[in-house]
Amino acid sequence: MKGKKLVVVALSATVMAACSGNNDASVAKEESNGVNNFEISIVEKSLKGNYLCVGDTTFGTEVKLYTTAGATLQWPRQLGNADVKCLQDTLLARCFGSDTIAVDEAMRRFVAEPVTMDDDAELQAVDSVPANLAVARVLEQMIDVRAMSLNSRYATFEVYHYMYGGGAHPVYSSSFVNYDVQRGKVLGIGDIVMPDKTDDLATLIKSSLRERFGVTTDKQLQDKSGINVEAIDYALQSPTFYLEGCNVVFYFNPYEIGPWAIGAVEVPVPVYALDGIMLPEVGKLLGCQ
Repeated sequence: MKGKKLVVVALSATVMAACSGNNDASVAKEESNGVNNFEISIVEKSLKGNYLCVGDTTFGTEVKLYTTAGATLQWPRQLGNADVKCLQDTLLARCFGSDTIAVDEAMRRFVAEPVTMDDDAELQAVDSVPANLAVARVLEQMIDVRAMSLNSRYATFEVYHYMYGGGAHPVYSSSFVNYDVQRGKVLGIGDIVMPDKTDDLATLIKSSLRERFGVTTDKQLQDKSGINVEAIDYALQSPTFYLEGCNVVFYFNPYEIGPWAIGAVEVPVPVYALDGIMLPEVGKLLGCQ
């Protein structure tokens, strides 16, 4: 299960793209009696492996150790007449660290290399893992890709990584791939925010967080929520974001600006609140102009 998310709405104005291209006829629409038809095709791919770690005695000789690995991908096949290879390659790189391997083979390799605690232990494939923690421990790693928004202007996919390697709690994170359908381009922050405006963006997000928690200073915010807004420094790290409705949603994984207990933090910023910060064409891309 994914960790909980804290959603913060900005009410007052206060990894670069992996590839790009051009799609002059990307928004191919079949018109019939005034109805525009934009063809979208997504296939869900899934693969899972369960293993017994033979010879691993990390938890004693009476407790068996198992490990599982799984990948579930909502994989784009068609978005109008757009060349989706750029989008597919970016998703491959985000999931598996390489865009040079076919997606099915990448999934097979991922599932065949689960997380382990003893590198010398032998992995024995099994049909399932036991649920009784008195006799077994289970490690896990998974990748999940889901389509969040699909339309003739843009597509947004979440790439979710989860891993439990036997520690106090699992580790999870999300990143997002935002694809401009008409231009055939994966969007980075430079396609959203005006040059030299990232400091203004950080200021807006910090103000939104203080407003959400009803405080006026950064110290009060940290005391109340555990969120350290000084960690929001876009000179050091590019923002993680996704497009949704008339919002650009800025996303922080656990530990990026707050403790594990608070989970992921999302800050949806309406287009109007980004006036003077956002590039003018973004509003049109979102369909809000």
